[in-house]
Amino acid sequence: MIQMTKGIMIVGYGTRKGNLEEVLTIQAKRLKSRGWKHVGIAYFRVSKPTIPEALEALVKEGVDDIAVLPYYVAEGTLTKELIPEKLGIGNAEMGDVVLDGKKVSIQIAPAFGTDFMLTDIICDKIAAVGGNQDDGIMIIGHGTRYKSLTNMRVMKLNAERLGARGYKHVVYTFNEFCEPTIKDSLDALEKQGVKKIIAVPLFIAMGLHLGEEIPEQIGIPPYSEGGDIKVNGRTVPVAYTRPLETDDRITDYLDKTARAYLGEHSFD
Repeated sequence: MIQMTKGIMIVGYGTRKGNLEEVLTIQAKRLKSRGWKHVGIAYFRVSKPTIPEALEALVKEGVDDIAVLPYYVAEGTLTKELIPEKLGIGNAEMGDVVLDGKKVSIQIAPAFGTDFMLTDIICDKIAAVGGNQDDGIMIIGHGTRYKSLTNMRVMKLNAERLGARGYKHVVYTFNEFCEPTIKDSLDALEKQGVKKIIAVPLFIAMGLHLGEEIPEQIGIPPYSEGGDIKVNGRTVPVAYTRPLETDDRITDYLDKTARAYLGEHSFD
């Protein structure tokens, strides 16, 4: 049996005004410290290297079996269609491409999706800002136009999980494309009589959406940790948490997923 050289490609969206590049660099370093020798980073747009560039770099390292790990909260057009196309495997989850005269096997893992890791991270972010199960919790998603509405499903599922863990006032909302809107969700929490609202953006990293667009909709200063807002004439304090970024549990998830796709003895 021919021994293949394994490699990982972490794929993010890209950013003009955010810390995604720092986030992925940290995660790649962590995976290398766990014994993965060939770890590449790629971006769909704006940032460098591009997906084709990162693929070429891994192949030049001698890699011919690649697990692509999307650094995305939920599945969508990007993970299901556009990223596979840039990898050269059409709309498939796996396939072979020929680069530099060598056949290279590519497998694309799913986004974080329904993993309980996300729910645990949300709970810890609530605790970190002094929240409890009587506070109003607002889980914020990006929103999606993808046909399966996967981003909506992930937000709804995590809201339900928080409810099962004893949180009494939980809503989910979206920056764009989907409903309920942030305004409507703030209104709903105020009508439930909450004394404090904790807004948890279920996003990958900081950027324009989290730094400016969402704070404007909530009514807090840009790039802030929250503030007092007026909802239905009542003043309610809002704590605004950081996104997922480099949480250690995501490192564990990436490592575990890479092993599932490439095998336990994949470090050469």
